[in-house]
Amino acid sequence: MQVFIFAADFLFDNAMELNMSQINFSPVDISKLPIPNAIESLDFESIKTEILADYASRYPNAHIELASEPVVKLIETFAYRELLVRQRVNDGANAVLLAKATGAQLDYLGNRFNVKRQLITQGNSNVTPAIADVYETDDRFRKRIQLSLEGFSTAGPIGAYVYHALATSALVKDVTIDAPEFSYADIAPALLAQLPDNVVILHCTYDAGLTNPMPGDVAVTTLSTQGNGKDEVLASAVITALSDDDIRPLTDHVCNRAVEIIEYELNATLFCFKGTDSQAIKAASLQAVKDYMKQHHKLGLAVTQSALYSALHQPGIERVVLHSPSSDIMVENYQAAYCMSEQVNIKAA
Repeated sequence: MQVFIFAADFLFDNAMELNMSQINFSPVDISKLPIPNAIESLDFESIKTEILADYASRYPNAHIELASEPVVKLIETFAYRELLVRQRVNDGANAVLLAKATGAQLDYLGNRFNVKRQLITQGNSNVTPAIADVYETDDRFRKRIQLSLEGFSTAGPIGAYVYHALATSALVKDVTIDAPEFSYADIAPALLAQLPDNVVILHCTYDAGLTNPMPGDVAVTTLSTQGNGKDEVLASAVITALSDDDIRPLTDHVCNRAVEIIEYELNATLFCFKGTDSQAIKAASLQAVKDYMKQHHKLGLAVTQSALYSALHQPGIERVVLHSPSSDIMVENYQAAYCMSEQVNIKAA
């Protein structure tokens, strides 16, 4: 058995790095996979043209030059009905693809992996009008299904921790996993001779944001869907869930690393071309930039000026002046950028 004695500073040189990593798990973006051959690209005119050509080859003397011919109208009906059948085949193929399935079809796919859609708020059927249950979105449910196989591992991979953290509550928007790093200390032989046998002296080269880090510590940062994303109660619930002996490896010690929220304000002036509907343009720009900021309210995702300019610069806008933020907002894996308010003014160019 090895005894770990930790050095309080970095007095030891030529340290040998231990195999601990702060790399976070990133599953494959299945939405960007190519469309499979089983899903056919459909076009009514192509189907109609094929049927007309087949009919003309069978009846060379038939008059199908005019669109008003009864046989042409029948062929158009047949082409439309064939289009519906082919679309039904496409829908059936999409229903069994994790990247494409939605609604009940996605629920059935989740059932294959023993993953159920999470309930966010309980409805009430005793009031008028009745309040329906609110469940997690298809996108979040799809992500958890994709991660479910990671959860079967007993070795403590990052993907498993992410999956179990997301499964703790539908309020978990994002989670990152980190770990401290240590080095073997290169100490003088005279000092080493004074130590008991099998003693190893280490010093911490990266603390992962933890106080008094130890080998086996796992730092978990949780971002909530509520407010600016900081929720200590939710973070505590995630740590409790991940600390269960049926989830974590026995050699791991799960610790909470509090999320840091970087708050900012959006302030921009839009100059639109003369003669355009300025209010409609402003609404489109504001919605686009809100969507971007919502998508980037995640751990470790930067909010950049170039992306804000791109979102604000909708059709009808000649130029954009971005007053705030004044620079890119770069974030670490335990931080998230959150917009406190949006102020967008529009003027004629």
